[in-house]
Amino acid sequence: MTNNDRAGKKIRIGGMAMENGVLFQTPRFWSMAIRNEDGSINVSSGEKKGLARSDILKKVPLLRGLASLTDAVTILPDAHAHGGQLPALFRSPLLMASLSVSALGTMALKNSKKSLPPLLEETAMAMLAMLPSLVALRRSRAIQYHAAEHKSINAYEKSGSLDEQTALKARSEHVRCGSNIIGPALALMTVGNAIARRFLGRQSQAARLGVGILSFSGAMEMIHWAGRNPGNVWAKLLTSAGGGLQSFITTREPTEDQLEVGLAALRELLKKEGLEASGPVQG
Repeated sequence: MTNNDRAGKKIRIGGMAMENGVLFQTPRFWSMAIRNEDGSINVSSGEKKGLARSDILKKVPLLRGLASLTDAVTILPDAHAHGGQLPALFRSPLLMASLSVSALGTMALKNSKKSLPPLLEETAMAMLAMLPSLVALRRSRAIQYHAAEHKSINAYEKSGSLDEQTALKARSEHVRCGSNIIGPALALMTVGNAIARRFLGRQSQAARLGVGILSFSGAMEMIHWAGRNPGNVWAKLLTSAGGGLQSFITTREPTEDQLEVGLAALRELLKKEGLEASGPVQG
């Protein structure tokens, strides 16, 4: 995510929803706010590590997406040390049922006497693989903090304000959300695996791994381009699947308490960068 402050300084802001709060980051700093069990908000922040190596890789096409993901993952130990919790996979009957459906469906596709066309089979397997994660996510509070993350960013990008009323009216979806990567990545992976099977004549785990990495990297490039060209017709098409996922699955309207946490995290990040919003955080 990016934004220009009033002095013209360009800043890239990324976000991640936790089970109990929101984590934000720029290329140099990270900040996190979590809601404690006693109702108080705990805010933490710090400077990111390994910047030089990461910055070099972020200039290389197809590698910069993986570098950005690695950059985000390296923050997680610090976030965990300060009380951040990743979205939990609940052991609910619904989740267990979705895992069973996914496993049985995949086995049936692989062992079917009447083989499906490779492209159709790969599409079905990709959808089955996603099912348990989507079910688990819907049962997590992280989807509300995900919306709080987006509302905070949208309010700041639109008005330069972190006022709670402005954030409440902001959209829960964001054009640069990681959810937008899923659609293009699955499409590239499905086509790539089908082509690999056609030329190799069999399923190769090494080929599937290579296709998966390239598909993810390619999808990251496509979404980054879409984020820089939000008004472009092709950009809207690329992010349409992700927008649907955000609207119906990966976000849910946050409570005012959850939104307060998102705003607190973003305000701390702006302080670390020496920036200020035009309005105070309310609440």
